[in-house]
Amino acid sequence: MVEEVGRAIVTGRYEDGESVPPERLAEEFGVSRPVIREAFRALQGKGLLIARPKVGTRVSDPRTWNYLDPQIITWRLESDRRTEQVDELYSVRLAVEPVAARMAALRSKPADLAQLTRAIDTMYAALDQRDLHTFVSADVSFHVALLDLSGSKMFECLSSVIATAVRTRETLVFPVVEAMRRGLELHRQLVQDIMTGAPELETTSRRLIVDAHEEANRALGVWGSGADSQVTSQR
Repeated sequence: MVEEVGRAIVTGRYEDGESVPPERLAEEFGVSRPVIREAFRALQGKGLLIARPKVGTRVSDPRTWNYLDPQIITWRLESDRRTEQVDELYSVRLAVEPVAARMAALRSKPADLAQLTRAIDTMYAALDQRDLHTFVSADVSFHVALLDLSGSKMFECLSSVIATAVRTRETLVFPVVEAMRRGLELHRQLVQDIMTGAPELETTSRRLIVDAHEEANRALGVWGSGADSQVTSQR
């Protein structure tokens, strides 16, 4: 129920300030009041609902939403704001990952970087097999491990956001194409730069992210021209 109501709010089926009576939802979903209360608490925690005495439960002002919540990110990707959400995700990556890579270079030993190399090897094999799910899972592992290697607890707290950003390739069913090999070459170069502490390390990280963003924008054009039904059918 959290999934259904949350998606309805974020995609605009429920408008800002609209009343969300628990009685209506209990009847619509065929669930008990305790279940409704639990769902409302979860949605309030995301900033999507607000409850006030004598006013009831209403959809919150979008300015109060927790835009770092992975579910809200996913629901926005399913809405007509998907391009805006993709742009914002890559902006977060640009702000965080080059710094994390430099921090990793300052504290990591060669053995620590083995997990990054393994993830790249898995991505190469998945690309050859046109296996989107395995490719994306390994890509997520790479970028989450990079945050972990930075040693920053605050960066680690952003792992779910970065993972959701990387996973947009699968969420929106981007095509697996040969051009992705350039991104893998940049992944390998980034690991080498971290290992040697290269001065161009941040530039390599930014180039990787900018290229991925450009690829996402190209894929979104394909997605918008006919992949809607494909994504919907997979839910």
